Amino acid sequence: MACPPESPARNISAITDFSGPPTFPDNWQPSYTQNGYVKNFTAASDPCLQPHLRGLHGTFIEPVSMCTSRELIPLFGGSKLLMNNEILIPGAMYLSTNSLYSGGWTHGPSWRKKKDAIIWRGVASGGRNKPENWRHFHRHRLVEMLNGTTVTSAENGVSEPSTFALPPLSLYDFPRRREHRLGEWLRRIADVGFTKLNCIDEDSVYCDYVAPYFSLVERMTMKEQYAFKFMPDVDGNSFSARFRGLLLSTSLPIKATIYAEWHDDRLFPWLHFAPMDNTFQDIYALIDYFTRDKKGDAAARFIAETGKKWAETMLRRDDMLLYTWRALLEFARVSDENREILGFVDDLV
Repeated sequence: MACPPESPARNISAITDFSGPPTFPDNWQPSYTQNGYVKNFTAASDPCLQPHLRGLHGTFIEPVSMCTSRELIPLFGGSKLLMNNEILIPGAMYLSTNSLYSGGWTHGPSWRKKKDAIIWRGVASGGRNKPENWRHFHRHRLVEMLNGTTVTSAENGVSEPSTFALPPLSLYDFPRRREHRLGEWLRRIADVGFTKLNCIDEDSVYCDYVAPYFSLVERMTMKEQYAFKFMPDVDGNSFSARFRGLLLSTSLPIKATIYAEWHDDRLFPWLHFAPMDNTFQDIYALIDYFTRDKKGDAAARFIAETGKKWAETMLRRDDMLLYTWRALLEFARVSDENREILGFVDDLV
């Protein structure tokens, strides 16, 4: 209901049955992409333009918490959906030095010393995943899409993936995809997995309903993860609190999100990070380009190093403090009944 009346998602009915496989749009080439790649990251994050996300993202399936209002109540938050109106401030976790989110004060070795590979560790968050809905959750999709064994089975027609469909060859035509070598390649370069399955039965370490598809992997600190070149970053229950740490690292963040944050106007896709569609259909082609030859590697290094330098200039703790201070001063001004003359100094001359 918060979407504009003319938007594609405004009048689409809610999904009531998530027991079947997720549905992906055919030949998905939205206006915010060019040749299959994101060119407008703000639009790419807008669920109002993507009705299919109601079945592909945990926020719209069964969020951990949800409270809505049509009243004009001032709310400050660390993130928001684009159709909502919270006043954005830096998320609390961005102020934390917890190595789980930031990597501490270590931001990784130089690019040349990094592993030419992809790393992701996390919990199966994003909402309450259950036997009847887990196939629709975005983090489960990311992990399964980067599992070489699963991808090989899909490429050879042995079995259908539970959470995704292989991207169309007509849109992403590159040798590894064309020659059915994606799975073999991913087994060499991808180190991806869940450290906790977050099943509905909190007393169970292993979820019976996902046990045939996912195995737990060992935890890895962010400091250790910074030894890898490529780091996908997707939403959890809300925004990813690791994004600032990834920007400050010497690795390349590959980012997909439906959440707006305070720093969005300060960051530029393809200059400070690599943007990714929320279907993740472009992830193979993105990584293929960055790993195929010296040109791709140089492009990845440029984005990683430019993003790090920019984050060290614009996303410091001092920047977050000043941003919040100015936001609160402005909120105090507009809340004051004397706001029309507040701070008026002409009569002092």
